[in-house]
Amino acid sequence: MVEEQVGYSGRIERRRHPRQVSNSASLSWSLALAEGAVASLVMLLPALTYHLVMQVPFSSVPYGLYAGYALLVGAVYSGLSFFTAGRYLSRTTPGQSIIADAALGWTAAFAVALFASFLLGFADELSRVSLTAAYIIGVPVLLVTRNAAYAAMAGRIREGRLQYQKVAIVGERTDVLRFLLNGHLLKSGYQLAGTLYLEDVRDEGGRVNEAALVEFAQRWLAQGAENLVLVGSIGDIDGLERLSAALKRFAINAVCAPATENASFKFLDVVPIGPNNAIRFLRKPMGDGAVFLKRVFDLSGAIAGLVLLAPLFAVVALWIKLDSPGSVFYRQERRGFNGETFHIWKFRSMTVAESGRQMTQVRAGDKRITRIGAFIRRTSIDELPQLINVLRGEMSLVGPRPHAIMHDDEFGHQLAQYAHRQRIKPGITGWAQVNGFRGETSTMEQVQGRTEHDLYYVENWSIFLDCWIVLLTVFSPKTRRNAV
Repeated sequence: MVEEQVGYSGRIERRRHPRQVSNSASLSWSLALAEGAVASLVMLLPALTYHLVMQVPFSSVPYGLYAGYALLVGAVYSGLSFFTAGRYLSRTTPGQSIIADAALGWTAAFAVALFASFLLGFADELSRVSLTAAYIIGVPVLLVTRNAAYAAMAGRIREGRLQYQKVAIVGERTDVLRFLLNGHLLKSGYQLAGTLYLEDVRDEGGRVNEAALVEFAQRWLAQGAENLVLVGSIGDIDGLERLSAALKRFAINAVCAPATENASFKFLDVVPIGPNNAIRFLRKPMGDGAVFLKRVFDLSGAIAGLVLLAPLFAVVALWIKLDSPGSVFYRQERRGFNGETFHIWKFRSMTVAESGRQMTQVRAGDKRITRIGAFIRRTSIDELPQLINVLRGEMSLVGPRPHAIMHDDEFGHQLAQYAHRQRIKPGITGWAQVNGFRGETSTMEQVQGRTEHDLYYVENWSIFLDCWIVLLTVFSPKTRRNAV
């Protein structure tokens, strides 16, 4: 099906797929009810399967009780999913982890249903084995379900096939047109409701006719608009106050967008600094609680890894000594958190031990790689001594991979965003590595791909994402792609 649509520039744009117009509430409920149905099935099917396997007589199984329990779990999970979807669609929670919310929501729904069955005196009639199995199975099933559903929805939004929020725009004509041309609203889930040009509603003294602004807002509110954007100078506080005073009678989101062609600079939120409100445009990627949780995760993993892998360390050390002359380990200077330098630990895999400031990048088939070095590099065993760096607090188990100082400087000149990776501790493995971006960085595409994945990790960190990356590091074939 082909649809014709008039673009902001006035030309006819042909679309291969029709647009779906919705609103935030209905879209949130659609996602929530679908997830709730999956949660109910995940709760019910293991219980039924367990009783069939155990050959429990049909008349002895409280099917109605299990069905009620599953419906309660699904209802609670659906309600929590609705709030998650609402926050995600409203974009009011930067860095929100929908995957973490799924795990917490499933645990909460399970706990509520279990507590309700206890209060009603039905807990003893439910199989502990089937409930435990349902909970364990439900975690990966619901995580995958949510990830797939939100990925599909995000894809439709990016393609301009789904609009779920109507927006009305107010400002000078040139500012509004510039905002529309640079804003890509259609590919961000917004549907343009209407525009009001301020030069058309000013009186002889240059003041905006408040009655015209009120009538404009009221008309589009009745049409389902939820957002009103004032495009102009954010420095005109008095002018913004007058406009906002006229809009305070309405339940509407009123926001100010700067009149500029710069689409890369982002305002995050407003924070109080003393008696004043200040616009925040940069935020620490992790709060104090998150830093503490990640440090506990790192210490636990590093200590367990060093203890469990001690025999492997001894065998690899012996192989390296027998294979070629030189030390077992080598340390190279790297740049890490907040741009501070440190010395990274690795098993020696080459006949040379270059410093991080003067070196030649390793290529496929590099003659400097030893026989055992080729194996430990391909399997990432050479990286395991970095558990020492994790213990010292210089690295994390998961984070952007640190590069040699020389390459860091080079990539920083090539890509403006490259240094942004240093806002979080470097890691032994990372989101870029499990997505196939490891090994050589000899082309701009390789540098940019690795950087984009690293920045995604920095902006979307969660302990669940760390656990997922660790699992992918061990089991995903992508992790070993391009290893040299």
